Amino acid sequence: MHVPTGMRRVVAVVCATALASSPVLLAPTTAGAAGAATTSARAATPHLSALLTKKTIVVKGADDLKAGRAHLEVRGRGIVEFATFKAGYDVADFTADVNKFGAKNDIKALKRALKNTTIIGGLAGGGSGTIVFPKPGAYTPFSLGDRGVVTGKTLVVAGPKRSSKTPRTDGSIIGKNGPAWGGASQLPAKGRFEFKNKADQPHFVAMQQVQPGTTTDQVLAFLQSEEEGPPPSWLLPASMETGTLSPGRSMTVDYDLPAGQYVVMCFFPDPKMGGMPHALMGMLRMVTLS
Repeated sequence: MHVPTGMRRVVAVVCATALASSPVLLAPTTAGAAGAATTSARAATPHLSALLTKKTIVVKGADDLKAGRAHLEVRGRGIVEFATFKAGYDVADFTADVNKFGAKNDIKALKRALKNTTIIGGLAGGGSGTIVFPKPGAYTPFSLGDRGVVTGKTLVVAGPKRSSKTPRTDGSIIGKNGPAWGGASQLPAKGRFEFKNKADQPHFVAMQQVQPGTTTDQVLAFLQSEEEGPPPSWLLPASMETGTLSPGRSMTVDYDLPAGQYVVMCFFPDPKMGGMPHALMGMLRMVTLS
């Protein structure tokens, strides 16, 4: 286990810095590329690699990148995501708003960032999958950690948009209004899922292994608890996370996890609820990997 404070630490950090995905739950992300599935994705789409350091993000493979689907691999400790901004709003504005929300829980800054930003997904270090650049334009890689926003060089994506199919997947995880989850309740322990956001707010996937028989009520009670102490007995080490998707976006995620029961959560801050993470509002769902 990474830290004894477990998921409660995730809530605290996300509430403080949360315009993107959470930091590691209990252990470094254990999801990885899924062998043969990744090979087929590379053959069908351009390949990007992103290296996250403490100060920047270095993306390779973006020369002559066209709009459409691209395969992505991420290295480094943290999650690399990609965002595009409306005219009159840029990466400096985004960074300032996210850091202001993190430092002061400034809901106006959060709402301004969400109004002007489209996040098309991303992956944790060691992960692979595909993201979709929906149209020609400028896209900036970013990562959110304890010290705020880290960004890389903005990519210029050209047109016209390439025609590319969604890679074969073993099931889907769907973010919905409520906030709530839909999609598969069972997935293989190793494979690929499609993450879709059909809600009117951004969502991301945080998947945490738990003891068989654990209920969402137990997880919610723990997340809402302010008691200090060791993690609950039902909490197991394996976990994985994705980057954030704005409404209407989708991505695919390659993973390789121990078989068992997992709780799917989203800790994105709800601007209508004072920045409360969606998981604390009940956005929890149990899935089985076998």
